[in-house]
Amino acid sequence: MEDEERQKKLEAGKAKLAEYRQRKAHADSQKKQKKKKKKKSVEDSEGDSQGRVEVEPDHPVGGGGERREGEGERLDEETPTTEFTFTKTLKSGETVRHDQTYKIEPESEVSTTAEDYSSEEEVETLQQLTEGHNVQEMEDDLAARTQALEEQSQELEEFRSAFGAEGVQQLQDFEAALKQRDGIITQLTSNLQQAREEKDEIMKEFLALTEQSQKLQIQFQQLQAGETLRNTSHSSTAADLLQARQQLVQYQQQLEEMSTEVREQQERSSEQLQHIGHLQQKLGEAEMVSAAALDRRKVCNSYFVCGSKPECLFSQGEDR
Repeated sequence: MEDEERQKKLEAGKAKLAEYRQRKAHADSQKKQKKKKKKKSVEDSEGDSQGRVEVEPDHPVGGGGERREGEGERLDEETPTTEFTFTKTLKSGETVRHDQTYKIEPESEVSTTAEDYSSEEEVETLQQLTEGHNVQEMEDDLAARTQALEEQSQELEEFRSAFGAEGVQQLQDFEAALKQRDGIITQLTSNLQQAREEKDEIMKEFLALTEQSQKLQIQFQQLQAGETLRNTSHSSTAADLLQARQQLVQYQQQLEEMSTEVREQQERSSEQLQHIGHLQQKLGEAEMVSAAALDRRKVCNSYFVCGSKPECLFSQGEDR
């Protein structure tokens, strides 16, 4: 039953998201068409006005053409811009702000001579029409953006009301579990590093003891050779023989002690190797858990991107 309800909620969320995207695409297309039509009408009106203004008398008043040319360059450099700001506060307390800058062409300064009086009237009429188109375009743009923001706010409120605070709490619990998992992995890595260092120290001690054992064996062989020579020599005395035997017994005892230490070091080394293997196994399990947790987190993050409710929020308690 829970799986069916979850699937129904998921399908409903997907349907709402698809409907929202369709409405948004339709609104954007209408907005682009309106902009193209208005831009085309403004360009046509500007073309007509330019055609009328270019018809000037053959003999203008002296210096009039040069003055208009200089004034046109100065006006292009000082063209004003208007910044339009729209701010909206959602029900959740979030504030959405949108800035849009528009460039408004200033009125042209036309000579007031008797020959150019008719051209000045035509230019003023054209500028009034252009300003009216700009204001209407700004109003339409503002209305379209306001409608889009309201639709987005409504969709956001629907998603929040659908999932509620339970999904947020489960997401927070999931993040806490991820932090705990990261701490466990860090501790296991530290223990593994410490075990490796201890292993290196034990191997160094083992090599040193092996070297000492080899030296003792060489000395023992030398003593045996010396004893053999003394036994074959008729000039060897009983005291020398007794001393040699005592030294031999002493070296044998030392050799046995060294052998015992070597065996103990070997046992310790095998225990450390087993401990290292156990830590490596734990680290592998932790990495597998980490990979699974990351996959779940990606699925949970898709909740905020596409609006679908991830199943990890419901199965998280069971996995624990």
